[in-house]
Amino acid sequence: MVSPVRMHLQTTKRGLYETFDFRGVSADGRYAFTLKHTVFKPWLAQGSVEVAIICFDRKTAKTYCIAEQEELSASHEKQLNKAEHWESCLFSFASGSFFEINRDVLRGKLHTEQGSVSWSLGLQRRDEVLHQFPQELCYQLPWPRHKVQMRDCFIKYQGKIQFADISLAGEFLGTNHHYWGDGYPYEFAAAQCNRFVEDTGAFFYGFSTRLAVGKLFKTPYLSMASLKLRGRWYNFNEVKYSFRHTLEALDNYRWRISYMNADYGLDVEVNGSNPRMLPWAGWHAEQTIGERAVVKSTAFAKGTMTLYKRGSMAVIAELSSDAVELKTLLPENLAEGQGFWVIP
Repeated sequence: MVSPVRMHLQTTKRGLYETFDFRGVSADGRYAFTLKHTVFKPWLAQGSVEVAIICFDRKTAKTYCIAEQEELSASHEKQLNKAEHWESCLFSFASGSFFEINRDVLRGKLHTEQGSVSWSLGLQRRDEVLHQFPQELCYQLPWPRHKVQMRDCFIKYQGKIQFADISLAGEFLGTNHHYWGDGYPYEFAAAQCNRFVEDTGAFFYGFSTRLAVGKLFKTPYLSMASLKLRGRWYNFNEVKYSFRHTLEALDNYRWRISYMNADYGLDVEVNGSNPRMLPWAGWHAEQTIGERAVVKSTAFAKGTMTLYKRGSMAVIAELSSDAVELKTLLPENLAEGQGFWVIP
């Protein structure tokens, strides 16, 4: 068993945007869900606690989403600080809505103007953790300002998610993702998948991002990735080489990149089609400096990945999936409101 994941609300000094998310795809591949728990604390203003559940229906290309947000009061901070860890967290809203996270169970119920939803999911963990940054210091120091950890690359869920119009029940395969920092980066694409046709034990997580340094300077694209194939990890995550990978495309619904390390190359293409072909969701994410960013996501992007040896160019493996989670943030997309919204 790995150590529980601590919350960063007590330790933040420059604002915090922290999410602890669960993702799952149904055994038949039709449905997927994302369960997001978010704590937001800006530098000078009132923060918030938010929980949202998004369900994607591949067959109908529809997205169902219900979210609830409440101001982060002193009593809420006390409630969360008492928990200390995400995996022993029970939070109640003034409306009577609640969510509970522990090692073995996820439970919750929301009552909002959007409608009602409840969930009860048992968790069968593998405790396979992926720290995308290679050095431990990256998780202890203020830089990088945006930190990511895959708390578990393989989780089996058993249970039920009940909306008014749709019910998801049975077994799901997914992940547990942890992100924290002073908001989202200036621009990014990120993808994850553990449902490949050619290797059921394979896992991929990778990203490309640009950071804002002040208001005038933006970094080059910085990219990292890790691929587990046939029981072995191939990492493309050295910090000093993160700007050398070749980014070929990054837009609202697509990401294509070629990674290189000393011995191997990895070509990645993820295509999320468009909102008329696949179910997509989006949300307005608060930033600690007072702005908001637009994040878009689908659970059913198509992905291909080719791993090969440098020098000989011999292909080691080719992987494919139609259940890649793709998330994108483009700076030109301006937030039009607050909270979650569904792309038709």
